[in-house]
Amino acid sequence: MKEIESILAPITGYMKSLYRNPQEGWYEMEIAIPKNWVFDENDEIAIEILSENEVGKLLKISPKNLNVVADDLVLFVEIIINTNQKIADKELEFKQQMEDMKNGLEVKAREFFKELDELKENSFRKLNDSFVTGLAATKKERKKRTPKVHVITGDTGGYVPPEIKTDEFPE
Repeated sequence: MKEIESILAPITGYMKSLYRNPQEGWYEMEIAIPKNWVFDENDEIAIEILSENEVGKLLKISPKNLNVVADDLVLFVEIIINTNQKIADKELEFKQQMEDMKNGLEVKAREFFKELDELKENSFRKLNDSFVTGLAATKKERKKRTPKVHVITGDTGGYVPPEIKTDEFPE
């Protein structure tokens, strides 16, 4: 591989052109990047958006003074690429962590609701069994109740306690 090709290899998929601007006396570069990528110029290198569509942006990278050479432009583009790759990796890592957390929460929710359903279904059954068992073990002898005197009405044929007046009921 030739020297120039090895230098340009890291940005080959992004570089559209590298050309000399005879009016300014320096090299300029055009690169294409995805639309959501971030970039910013600095004190030495300027960036101009030449065009933009739904897929990406075409940028012109140019020096701000004569001290910046073509190698510096290539290095600057590499920084843009590497920075955006790191951002994409972080976003992917975060997305994966969120997916793992979501799955973990779903598992916990299923376990919680299963436990809650079991509690609803079994707790009174178990408590009643233990209550009855405990009650049978400590059961006291009770006095028999004497039956209350009931009044038999001819209208309904039923029993009515003596404290309720039968004439208060509608027919």
